[in-house]
Amino acid sequence: MGIEDLLKSGPLIGKELYILSGIEIFQLWRACKLDNKIVMKAVGKKYLRFDKNVPGYVRLSPAIEREFLTYTVVGLDLDEVERKAKELENEIIKISEEKLALSRKIAREILDQTGIRKDICFIIGGDVPHRMAHRDPRPERSTGEMVSGSDLDIIVVASDNLPENEFNTIDESMYLKKHALLRAPVKEEIDYLVKRFSKVEEQTKFDSFDRMVACKIIAEGEFLHGDKSLYQKIIRLLEQKNIYKKLEELEYKAKGDRKLAEEYLLKKEKIEEEDYLKLFSTTEEFSEIF
Repeated sequence: MGIEDLLKSGPLIGKELYILSGIEIFQLWRACKLDNKIVMKAVGKKYLRFDKNVPGYVRLSPAIEREFLTYTVVGLDLDEVERKAKELENEIIKISEEKLALSRKIAREILDQTGIRKDICFIIGGDVPHRMAHRDPRPERSTGEMVSGSDLDIIVVASDNLPENEFNTIDESMYLKKHALLRAPVKEEIDYLVKRFSKVEEQTKFDSFDRMVACKIIAEGEFLHGDKSLYQKIIRLLEQKNIYKKLEELEYKAKGDRKLAEEYLLKKEKIEEEDYLKLFSTTEEFSEIF
């Protein structure tokens, strides 16, 4: 049964079409893009992601493969595709809000348990503040166990005035929360880091891969809980160091690279492994927190 036959009963999300068709993912994406009878609509937004496997370190997230599988509606009728795309977008926003609420709950519980009331703030980065979180099962990176979609990228920044014992207590509490969530019925992954304001200040030098990633995660992040004045101090620092402008320029480059990558891949009848990892998918659809 051809792709168009599968779509006659109504539009499908990319992963649904992939499961029904049994066609290799690159070939399916390419066939849909080249068929002028097929309508495709991606929802959400594309945003900057750093990747060591890509020349220049920058690309857009989600990758082409992830965008097609998770965020794209494919169909034959424009109105039906638009309707299903709106439903998909609403679902993604709902998932993002649920993960945001869970992250905020985690931050509040940790501060309530430790009794720490100042000199610490919690920030969430990654898919959630972009309202692009999903629940597609994926393996947790250390254990390989399946977790519920987008992880919770939580950055905890402590003032340099916070006593060392309280700093360590926060770190230990985050560790315990991480493992508790991995044992829960619906497994969520926390990717977290606890660091001092002086570390953030050092990272705004923006002169290495690790420092660039660290700045991007905070710059795109959303305040969760804690000392709001400390968070505002961090944002002022990023503004003073011109981090937002630097990230904007890199995102512009990534958008141009993405356009060229799609044009190149559409001309390829078969994809090589190197192109698959650098242009179509990625070895890892995430960035580490530094």
